Amino acid sequence: MLAITADTGMFFSILLKAIRARRVLEVGTSAGFSTLWLADAIGKKGRVISIEIDPLKIERARKNFKQAGVDRLIEMRQGSALDVLQTLKGKFDFVLLDADKENIIKYFDFILPMVRVGGIIAADNMVYPEHYRQAMKRYARHVGSRSNVQSVTVPIGMGEEITIKLH
Repeated sequence: MLAITADTGMFFSILLKAIRARRVLEVGTSAGFSTLWLADAIGKKGRVISIEIDPLKIERARKNFKQAGVDRLIEMRQGSALDVLQTLKGKFDFVLLDADKENIIKYFDFILPMVRVGGIIAADNMVYPEHYRQAMKRYARHVGSRSNVQSVTVPIGMGEEITIKLH
């Protein structure tokens, strides 16, 4: 399973603390390594909603959350991300897109209205693994064509696209 690197986790932690994130969305949980970083950064008053389709990954992630003592901060939602996203209400401070890359542009377009002004959308795997590069280049072009965001690829870990919502 691909997980974010520790330096990426620390980078996200600093970002979340800087924007005082309290409501976080993660699309693609896997084993929950990134979720642990997000939960740690938001503190006891925050909430992470994490979407994962694979029940075995959810089971593994829940064990990791409980062992780390942050399970009360994390709400798991099982299902197809596009289906689950339609059930969510309210604004998010930070969103991590780390699910199937075939739908990443659809996720971005659906989620952008759900992000507060000044909120951040991060997309993982911009640089590595190589088989994602074409999809992620299309994603970066798509995000870059929007007038209400500003975005940059940060060469940390597997490569992160960091996008702030301007208005």
